[in-house]
Amino acid sequence: SRLALWENVEAKRLPFEGLGALSAGASSRLLQDYPEAQRNEILDLLFKPQYGASLQVLKVEIGGDTQSTDGSEPSHMRYRGETPDCSRGYEAWLLQEAKARNPLIRTYALAWGVPGWIGNGTFFSEDNIHYHVSWLKCIKERYDIDIDYMGLWNEMPWGDVWYVFDLASAIKDAELSTQLVLLDQASSTASADFLSLFRRDERFQELVAAVGLHYPCVSDPKLLDALEAHPHTRFWSSEELSTVADWGGAGCWGRMINQNYVRMKATSSIAWSLIWSVYPNLECFGNGLLYAYEPWSGHYEVMAPLWTSAHTTQFTKLGWNYLPVGDAAGLLPEGGTYVTIASSDLSDFTIVIETLTGRCMYHDGCFHTKTPQEVQHLEFQLSDNLTAAARGRDLEVWATNATHWFRRLEDLRVDPEGILRISMEVDAILTISTLHEATKQGQRASSPKDAPEIPQPAPFPLPFQEEFDAVELHRSPPFFADQGGTFEVVEDMDLVRGTRLNRVLQQQVLQVPIGWSGAAPEPLTLFGGTNWTDVDVEVSARFEGPTSGKFTPLQPFGHQTVLSLLEEGKKRSRKARYVGLCARVLRYTFFNTGGKPQGYCLQVTDDGLSAMWTLTASSEVVAAGALSDASKEKIARKGWLQLRLEVSKARIRALIDGETVSNIIDTSLPMGQVALNCGYHKCQFDNIKVLPSSKNVTSFLATTSRELLKMYSPVTFHYDARTCDPSPAQTPKRDDFTGFVGLAFVPQVPVRLAALGRMVLRGGPPVAAVHNVELLEVDGKQLRYLASAAVPTTPSQQVGIISTDEGFQYAELRESVLLEPGHKYVLASSEISGGDFFYDKAVVAEATEGVEILGPAYSNQSGWIFDSEPNLLFGPLNALLIPEAQTQQLFTPVADPEKAEKNAASAPALVMKSQESKDEASTQWQVEVVEDQTLSALDLLSP
Repeated sequence: SRLALWENVEAKRLPFEGLGALSAGASSRLLQDYPEAQRNEILDLLFKPQYGASLQVLKVEIGGDTQSTDGSEPSHMRYRGETPDCSRGYEAWLLQEAKARNPLIRTYALAWGVPGWIGNGTFFSEDNIHYHVSWLKCIKERYDIDIDYMGLWNEMPWGDVWYVFDLASAIKDAELSTQLVLLDQASSTASADFLSLFRRDERFQELVAAVGLHYPCVSDPKLLDALEAHPHTRFWSSEELSTVADWGGAGCWGRMINQNYVRMKATSSIAWSLIWSVYPNLECFGNGLLYAYEPWSGHYEVMAPLWTSAHTTQFTKLGWNYLPVGDAAGLLPEGGTYVTIASSDLSDFTIVIETLTGRCMYHDGCFHTKTPQEVQHLEFQLSDNLTAAARGRDLEVWATNATHWFRRLEDLRVDPEGILRISMEVDAILTISTLHEATKQGQRASSPKDAPEIPQPAPFPLPFQEEFDAVELHRSPPFFADQGGTFEVVEDMDLVRGTRLNRVLQQQVLQVPIGWSGAAPEPLTLFGGTNWTDVDVEVSARFEGPTSGKFTPLQPFGHQTVLSLLEEGKKRSRKARYVGLCARVLRYTFFNTGGKPQGYCLQVTDDGLSAMWTLTASSEVVAAGALSDASKEKIARKGWLQLRLEVSKARIRALIDGETVSNIIDTSLPMGQVALNCGYHKCQFDNIKVLPSSKNVTSFLATTSRELLKMYSPVTFHYDARTCDPSPAQTPKRDDFTGFVGLAFVPQVPVRLAALGRMVLRGGPPVAAVHNVELLEVDGKQLRYLASAAVPTTPSQQVGIISTDEGFQYAELRESVLLEPGHKYVLASSEISGGDFFYDKAVVAEATEGVEILGPAYSNQSGWIFDSEPNLLFGPLNALLIPEAQTQQLFTPVADPEKAEKNAASAPALVMKSQESKDEASTQWQVEVVEDQTLSALDLLSP
């Protein structure tokens, strides 16, 4: 296929305004904590020209002390009149590092939220203009960095014309050169009110340097028409990608870079995020050009999206031009796109061709209109000017596909007729350029031999202890990731002597911020291993530390006075305060929840009149009580409380000042991090200790037997999913089914079953808290009853009931049952709708040695159904198994074997019928009940 490349007249060309990435939503939090050598290599990979991503634009968040996707970023001005401190957090540091590597990089800033004092809670206010300009001035004065562009409010209403005019005027009055970008909306179309104003108001047009939309995918004809009439204002995809950084994510990003220009004439595209440098149990995992979330080990991963970026950035320069769509850019004949970017004098040019098929997270993948399916043999007919630029020069060719990233191919030359010939494979990106400066980490070869060695991954260190004395003041400690509010290290001062005692961690935000998307979650900070299971966590906590006695009066500004601020302070002091410690924080969610830690949290609350404690699981209260008099006295004296959580298997023990306040069994949260939290008031923490916890011994039978399930996981991981729902996801609990649920299994060796068990998952009325757990044998196309037991899910002192710290309760059988190798068995529990919960069949389990799990099993009115999904099950159910050699020690022999055999022969039988599953990968079996004399849980409770 022959495609013409013609530069057209200069007026038809659009400025190439750079390819960039966005550090926001706390996505860069852990990067600053990396060892220096690895941190510098990562920064080089992102910003150093002709090295890695070679980014040309860096967009950063203006922090507002509020959650903005994967954490909260600190504000530079927490109260009216505070001297701005833009060094808080890591965005100013990142701007410095980027500028040091590439002084020509363009900078762009945007707010997600702002402190609550702004405009008495109104974002679009005089206060906010002052707040934004003070940040720009601070960055300029402290770091000598001019912010080139600034937006208004991320993915929120753009405000009103007065605000834009006044903000632009304030920027000018401050002698700053920052230009404004509107709208930063998550949409493919510009809002009608903006377009109406833009078309008719020339002054407004001049103030808008670019219109930015997020994840646009398709063009907005009305917006393009408006911009066509006012070429001063360009169109940008000001937030893009937001897809996990696997090969598919790299394909999404590489395709969007070209496609945004071909479809929408976007002259700049900016990826979120710059780097995935936050914990993997937070929202939108893996959205970044590379991964760096193990600062304790120094391990990081260079991901494919970094190299699909390089296909444009390493072969272009700011100040070049996009050649027009239809002349030197457009669609490939059999699917894909191509663009041409050239210097203003046409002496150098670059062609980027892509046939990438990776799925984006948004717009159903945002794929090509025509899907590439075969190799395309392309001929580009260059114009006279482009031919003159290429003639006699070797044109470099670099390519990336799923298996080879940023690989240099054989150079090309234009033929005498001005034709370039290249073959383009499916799902690849290729660059042809007159420039000869590209490298892969400093090497001209495709596979750098001298690339820095990356440290091996390692788990978060355990035991872990932090006393904060070595941490820089007014900074977040290493590895702590704030999810609401801001936690910083401060000096703990003695009131009488005024001498320094030690450093502590303090929550600094005293007023609820104006949050992004209307939500400002309560202050909380996370740290630790996302896969920590059995740990003993302790921390010293208090509501408000002593002060040095100094008082700095608040300065009035705009609409609010000191008196009104003091009155608000009095109101806040009357509200309940709390401090908390959490363990096994499986994940933290913000979208659609407003900020919910899914973990076990011990919280102490004080409202000035009473003090109490609560224990929650995934933000639901599971236990509560009044605080002891001794602990109340500590609160009154502003003393330190000792909060402690011991989590071992399913045993959750909470202690306050050494006294156990709660000791429960809960199975919903098997692993996770540690967190500290409190309200929007000052609270302090010190002397954090995290130690491994040991397993408790519960009974003789439990210690001399082995469990049918040696491992189960009620969570699932989906790190490659196109979603912002974080991993791990909890398996849904159900209480909407009446019948039997469980699993089918096959022993490979002879073993005896000594007890039947069910996981403790409470719900519903007490009458439903006893379950008939049955053992059945599959005999041909029949099921034969072998044993059953009534298993309670409430604490029981009944003889023969065994409770384990794994979260199971077992009922011992009077006589053990021999399980024959190769025979198929069913273990199932009676359930009623509205009763106790059980886990849906997404629970993943591993059987003990010598046993194979065939898959989930359940019965309803139509019979028994078996799903052939190995190692999945309902429940979960469990059993205690013992080798035959131990049987005589634990059980009395059967008194009358002939009678037992007769009873077994007359047990109810069930007829099995084959049934094809809708899922081709599995087969189901349906079993009809022929005779059923089994008692249900309700029958067992009946008089």
